[in-house]
Amino acid sequence: MKKRTILMIIFTVTVVIIQLFGIPYLGIISTSHSIEFDYVYNWDLIGTGGWYEGYTETFRSSGHYSVDFNVDTADVTATVTWTWEENYLHTGDSDIENYLFTYSLINGSYLSGDDQDYDATGLNVWFHIPNGVTASSYEILDTYYDVLGDGVIWVGHLMPFIGKQLHSEGIYNRNDTYGQFDVEFNTDNYFSPEGYLIGEVYTEHDEGYDQETGLWSVFDLNSVLFVTSSSYLRPFCFGYYFLAYWFPLLFFLVLFYVIYEKLRWRPRVISRGSWEKDIIIRRTSPSNTEISSFSSAYLDLIPTYMTRARSQGKQVIYAHNQKEILGIGFIEPKGKMGTFYGKFTKELVKFANVKFAFTEMRQLPNFRSIETYDVFQIDNLQQRDFNFDTDHIKATIEPYLNSIMRMIANEDSGKKSEKYAKWVLNSFRDDIAVAATATKQEDWINRIMSELFRHNYPKPEIRGNEILLGVGFATPGLGTGWLYGLYVHPAFRNHGIGRMLVLARLSALKEMGCNTAITEIAEWNSPAKNIYDDFRAERIGKMNLLGKKMPKVKVRRY
Repeated sequence: MKKRTILMIIFTVTVVIIQLFGIPYLGIISTSHSIEFDYVYNWDLIGTGGWYEGYTETFRSSGHYSVDFNVDTADVTATVTWTWEENYLHTGDSDIENYLFTYSLINGSYLSGDDQDYDATGLNVWFHIPNGVTASSYEILDTYYDVLGDGVIWVGHLMPFIGKQLHSEGIYNRNDTYGQFDVEFNTDNYFSPEGYLIGEVYTEHDEGYDQETGLWSVFDLNSVLFVTSSSYLRPFCFGYYFLAYWFPLLFFLVLFYVIYEKLRWRPRVISRGSWEKDIIIRRTSPSNTEISSFSSAYLDLIPTYMTRARSQGKQVIYAHNQKEILGIGFIEPKGKMGTFYGKFTKELVKFANVKFAFTEMRQLPNFRSIETYDVFQIDNLQQRDFNFDTDHIKATIEPYLNSIMRMIANEDSGKKSEKYAKWVLNSFRDDIAVAATATKQEDWINRIMSELFRHNYPKPEIRGNEILLGVGFATPGLGTGWLYGLYVHPAFRNHGIGRMLVLARLSALKEMGCNTAITEIAEWNSPAKNIYDDFRAERIGKMNLLGKKMPKVKVRRY
């Protein structure tokens, strides 16, 4: 998986997780009362200077209010749960309290009862502006507010709501249990257009003298109140929500997959002086007629590779001098590995920025040699007979694909999982695929299976009554075919399975009009080379696997 895709997944998961924490603030209450709401209130005192330096108090509360309208008055039932603690003596307190009171639906003033032990006689309630927000200023509790218009409050610091913003700021003198302080405050309340509370943000800075010691003290007081669920509508701000959560993802999506792609694959120019044409490296698929006669053992297969690349989602890059193609590369969909032919391989590899490269060059800057393959060519297929055991070797059918993928994945990575050999699906669709199978009842199979665990062989793939022995693939081209992807289960090697799979693929290429076949065999793999001796295969070149580091699993081209 590409790094940018991993980053996008991380970003997306992070955004979703953050929003999950915000879901509790989107609550809607179904109620038999006129209105009903829940809220949380967080209050923090932080000492910042003098005697109060390092001192803190925290107050946390949550409340539930039910309100019933009765013509010109409203009856309120409230339950409030709270906790308080300080860090000097490490004391604290908590309680659950219930309140009953009434207020006027004409001007919002308290009429009877207590609201959270607050002497609010003659003051206006803090959670409701009767008849909606229509005036330019209001008095709430003991504070005058100016209406600034629409504002956005981030409820829980996570979800944006639009409300009528009532603002107040100023100074006053505190003379209470804390001491005598000069206070600067700033507060914003947010109400729905109908006059129902959405939230409040309050800040305060105090400088003065402590009540008990008379020492100079400085502290800040910050509080927020958020309505977390309600029976009334709290207008949600979809614009800010999109800008905060989804616009960044969209931005990175465009950055990673549009802008990056444009910059990443913009054509490169290699200057060659005034006597020769500049070389241009670009990412697109040249037409088959543009393929030049650059030197490569695979020249006849290049048009076929280009067709496969388009079908399988591979990137095609090439170097040209505005007249002819001088070199070409095919990059696997994940972008980590590519195969390069012809000239300017070094520049093509740098342009592709791959970690592993199959190339006819023996070395590249900053790459190490991992494995070298001999390239063999078998000629005159149309004049040859290819007889093989059709009881055990046959064209692959779709029900066997998962078994084949698990066998190949186990061979290459040591993990029996289809996801490590997904390329098989493309090869099955576009190429020739033949498989070797045998029934469980065959004597030679039973002998091998009885010795399976003694030799520490992995268990072969079994489908129904058949055991998968091996598989091989071939790509038919215009006159030339490519043999690749030969796998034989370790327990069934040296029984002629590999040779039969080669014969079956050569026979298929012959039927499809090919007269030549090309394949690669690792230099060390003498048993595989012996198979091709029977076909008088000619060694025509080398294919080298180079890498920026040693791979953890087998790297193959397909």
